[in-house]
Amino acid sequence: MAWLLLAVSTAVLYWIYDGYGRFLQLCVAVRRAVIRRGSVKSDVQEPWPEMTVLLTVHNEEAVICQRITNTLACDYPADRVRILVASDGSTDRTCEVVRSIADDRVSLMETPGLGKTGTQNEALKKVTSEIVVFTDADIVFDVEFLKRVAQRFQDPHVGAVDGRLMYSPGNGDANTASQGFYWNYEMKVRHLESQLGWLAVVAGASFAVRRELLLTMDPSIGEDCIVPLDVVQQGYHVVHEPLAKAFNEFEEGSGITLRRRIRQTLRNWQGTWSRPTLLNPLRHPWYALALWSHKLLKWLSPVFLLIALAASCWLLFAAPGMFSILAALPYLVLFAMAGLNWLASAFGRNLPGTGIAFSFLLANTAFLVGIIRATLGRRIHAYRNA
Repeated sequence: MAWLLLAVSTAVLYWIYDGYGRFLQLCVAVRRAVIRRGSVKSDVQEPWPEMTVLLTVHNEEAVICQRITNTLACDYPADRVRILVASDGSTDRTCEVVRSIADDRVSLMETPGLGKTGTQNEALKKVTSEIVVFTDADIVFDVEFLKRVAQRFQDPHVGAVDGRLMYSPGNGDANTASQGFYWNYEMKVRHLESQLGWLAVVAGASFAVRRELLLTMDPSIGEDCIVPLDVVQQGYHVVHEPLAKAFNEFEEGSGITLRRRIRQTLRNWQGTWSRPTLLNPLRHPWYALALWSHKLLKWLSPVFLLIALAASCWLLFAAPGMFSILAALPYLVLFAMAGLNWLASAFGRNLPGTGIAFSFLLANTAFLVGIIRATLGRRIHAYRNA
């Protein structure tokens, strides 16, 4: 039984973090070989669709002016873009800074602490443009971001466009830098799912959607989770556009990272299960495969990791030998490297090669805490920046 548990858990972990991506690559290669045609995307679109860039913020006086300036500087017809800043319970100078911007394309709406998603629901009542762009205050758009997004909406079957959110490691320490390893894999998976028509995931800081497809959202669930699910349920595609680039920096500090990932896991776990038909392989086989592999199994990976660790350690003590040692070694090394990284960081040192192990276990800890809280019925409504 221990060998079976170890084998199944290891196989699932491999599928989550490598096998699924390779499977997608194979599917894309087969699809290209069968279809043998390339999509032609025009660089000219007339008229350009009207866009509203929605910035939902709370106490962002330090960056809000820069964020608005960056958006207005994008290469997009000035008369086709608007910025709506929805300030939720800000107690600093955020609203004052926005009011001081002398540009009639920028408007401000204030809410008394409804939470991010609740504030977005209210803000969307004021939006009449064809396309809504969701973003955050600490993001920087590439100058061509809006045009690259708009071009994908030339296809009437496209309901939402996920931009390519790119991270720099900030201070360059091993832990923040190692987050890039996992994010690059995430971008690869999204691009492949998009080519296959299976994508139902977006980055909340850099995506756009047709206004007509936006439904009222549960205030306890993040827009990055629920909007793409609603889009595909209405029969439209979500696509990833790698040339629509947006930039951010990885958050620094394992405590901040842990809290934010717990929060994200809790909200997104509940949000994904709120659209159960998409998880049913008999109703939506490809979306179900993508959502289970890309999201649900990943959030459950700490369960498989703990099962594999326990089973391998049991075999090591109950039936010591070459096979049991080889079975336990990868898991023992993983936890040992993560522990060494934690100790080294506590003393202000850096041990090369250990940051990836630490980041992996940190993410899995957040996944485990998040799904436990979701199972216990916890809900998040309040707006928090971290």
